Amino acid sequence: MSGRLTLAAVLLAAAVVGCQSASTTRAPAAATQPGESNAAVASSPPRVIPDAPEWSSDDARARALEWLLTNQNPDGSWGTFHTMRTREIYLDTSASHRAFHGATTALCTQALIEPARTDERARRALDRAVAWVLASKPIGAASGGTFYDVWAHTYLIDLGVRLLEEPGFEDREVPIRVMVQREVDFSFARQSLDGGWGYYDFQGSFERPTGHETTSFNTGAMIVSFDGARRVGITVDEARVQRAIKRLELFRLPDGAFVYGTYAKYRPGTGFNRPSGTSGRLQVCHLALYDNHAGGVGQAELAQGLGHLRDRHHYIEIGRGRPIPHEAFYSNSGYYYFFGHYYASRVIAALTAPDTRESYRAWLDDLMRRIQFTDGSWFDYPLYGYGHAYGTGFGLLTMQQLQKLESSTETASRSTATDTATATDTATVTQD
Repeated sequence: MSGRLTLAAVLLAAAVVGCQSASTTRAPAAATQPGESNAAVASSPPRVIPDAPEWSSDDARARALEWLLTNQNPDGSWGTFHTMRTREIYLDTSASHRAFHGATTALCTQALIEPARTDERARRALDRAVAWVLASKPIGAASGGTFYDVWAHTYLIDLGVRLLEEPGFEDREVPIRVMVQREVDFSFARQSLDGGWGYYDFQGSFERPTGHETTSFNTGAMIVSFDGARRVGITVDEARVQRAIKRLELFRLPDGAFVYGTYAKYRPGTGFNRPSGTSGRLQVCHLALYDNHAGGVGQAELAQGLGHLRDRHHYIEIGRGRPIPHEAFYSNSGYYYFFGHYYASRVIAALTAPDTRESYRAWLDDLMRRIQFTDGSWFDYPLYGYGHAYGTGFGLLTMQQLQKLESSTETASRSTATDTATATDTATVTQD
């Protein structure tokens, strides 16, 4: 693959432009890929990750919460369009900032829901954030070729679902439901002709994307969001959801990976379509298919996908924080690093084997603490002034999910110990 432009790197032509247009910017040649064999993976030197910090998981969540509270904008949102870089992510039009802003704020707001139950500062910040979300105008596409708004629709749906399930928001139930229904409807308006979702469509310029650049991970995330919307009684077009599921099934490869997108389906063996290049993106795809009993994804496949992420983690780790997307081995990019780990925490929660679940939970909890900045934030990609905010939103949501799993494991262990003790006492009484 050395010396060739991958199709994922072609997207880089749109991502790294500054003053130049997307059509004239050339992407750098893809890095030479090492072998995909287990021996090669095992012998490849990993990127150095710091030793485990002194702070605990509780401390990590508290630090992240403090960062969110300190860095919330006066209007209740998070993130800014300001940047210190001379070359930034392709916008197409400035409307893309509304998509980045809305998605980032939705993630950070969702991360405040749990701490707001007991922390008064968090509750006030959450109320300000919800007010901002409900007062915001609908977020549209930048143009017929750029649809970053799919990210905003996805996480505004997720946020709305969480709020509708959370006690204390009954007085705002009607506007929240209206917002979620609106975001679902907008999402279907962005559904590509092939049934999936993506954030570019450079091959056309229409109101609805052609599907040439549908991505597997956008499609998976949208399906998961619809699952939540359906759960709280939001109207979802089931026929169109089934089309999306069928599209996602077609992206799945025999080795457990998922092709990047429609345009990449005829190159299944290229680096970014192999397990080491798709480990951060396949978690949400597995979750979407598993939750919908589709694609033959069961417990074994969920565990296999998590194994790809853990055992080949150095490849996605190399991409974390790099300013140019897809320049790392297997074309990994930083912008789906915490995206992948967040959905991995939800896949871990779906595992039914206690020992397997706890093994992955402990690994991911340890990893998240190791890579947390001392100021409490997490960061994987420089996206204007949104990088630390969305990274911390994803990070805190991940740690909250892992904390729930730890608590449930401890409860189950105490229950088992009690049952064992009771059985022993009963046996002793019987013998006496």
